[in-house]
Amino acid sequence: MSKTCDVAIVGVTGMIGDVLINVLEDHEFPIGRLYLVDEEASAGGRLMYKGQSLRVEPLERFDFSSVRVAVFFCAESVTAAWAPRAVEAGCSVIDGSGHFRADTSVPLMVAGANPQVLEGRTWPGIVACPDSQVVQTVLALRAVAGSGIEALSIATYQSMSTRDLDAVEGLALQTGRLLNGQPPETGALEKQAAFNLIPRTGDVDELGYTSDEVRLADDLRRIFEAPNMPISVTCVLVPVFYGNAAVVHAKTTELVDVKRLAGLIRKAPGVKLLDKPAPGGYPTPVSEATGSDSVWIGRLRQDLLDPAGLNMWIVSDNLRKGVVLNSLQTLDLLIKDYL
Repeated sequence: MSKTCDVAIVGVTGMIGDVLINVLEDHEFPIGRLYLVDEEASAGGRLMYKGQSLRVEPLERFDFSSVRVAVFFCAESVTAAWAPRAVEAGCSVIDGSGHFRADTSVPLMVAGANPQVLEGRTWPGIVACPDSQVVQTVLALRAVAGSGIEALSIATYQSMSTRDLDAVEGLALQTGRLLNGQPPETGALEKQAAFNLIPRTGDVDELGYTSDEVRLADDLRRIFEAPNMPISVTCVLVPVFYGNAAVVHAKTTELVDVKRLAGLIRKAPGVKLLDKPAPGGYPTPVSEATGSDSVWIGRLRQDLLDPAGLNMWIVSDNLRKGVVLNSLQTLDLLIKDYL
């Protein structure tokens, strides 16, 4: 019998709940007994998991010594308060909230890309998962890495769900009001988001880059183990509820052979290429990425200004692929090889 561990998942309500259950139902993970946990104000309900009705237990009274691993999908502040307590109780933590991603003493992992970061660690401990934009970019560029990546320029087109549930509800409210001839209310959003683009996510530093842009670049350097790689990022919020998209320009050390790279991408796990010179021959967040376990790549082409430059368009389901599946695939590897 393959090894399994009892697991707690913290933060199972809100946007993540349905996605989490769907991923758990669609895949086999080495989970023995599963505990669903959330803050007391959100606890008490039930979720169906493989024919079982599981009660959502209150975080404040949960005994982390009863499980080997806890996966945190809650707010960063909750992870900051409770993850260290879980480790003290003998429970390893997978941080899917983003709180520990900037802590260089904590391994930062994209499942299927850098499993070596778990080696030589003492468990119980913490492993962090990066933002969904990082996950899709790393997986899309994995096939290009053999050509040697010297620099990256990235523009992200992020749905409201990459922020929070308030942003999703704010977009829905604004859209409804505008379609009914009423002025939009900004609500949780700083400006009108419906039928608009917002070219700033996070606080702006002295160089004009936002905190999200800086963090994306820093995480990519860590995962690629290239601390001095030049990376320029622009993050834009778009009037879409779910899904990620990005335009990536990679400068490589070798001249780009697009056909060879397309062949490598087709063989790479976790990604799919849809790149046809015909109407609809490219992936979109809604049509291809939603509900998919893959990062989709299209518009693959050599840069006209630099023969050692490659341009691509990438999309993925930010909640399913970028957050939940990446965290649970990390769980799978941690249990099978390290616990």
